[in-house]
Amino acid sequence: MIDYDFYVNTYLGSVIPEKSFSGVAARAADALARIRRRYRVTGDGISEKMALCAMAETVYAHSGKKAGVAAATVGGVSVRYENSGALEKALLEQARIYLDIYRGAQI
Repeated sequence: MIDYDFYVNTYLGSVIPEKSFSGVAARAADALARIRRRYRVTGDGISEKMALCAMAETVYAHSGKKAGVAAATVGGVSVRYENSGALEKALLEQARIYLDIYRGAQI
């Protein structure tokens, strides 16, 4: 887990206020755990902490957004929401900046 001191002084982050940090950091850690269940993830302790900081900023940026209707069909009733999966994709992209993430056979 990362702390606010690491976020500000090592990652050099400034987006997340201290009062919001523990919540978004926990959600970022949960997302990384989900990624680890789906993919092979390699990286050292520092790169993992850096990834968690980037992911926490992404969670914070998406925290105020609500999914809205992007498309609708009246006959046959079909609705598609924007942002459905956008956060998951953005978190994976942020993690890939600092960690090696791929699917494949283990050697």
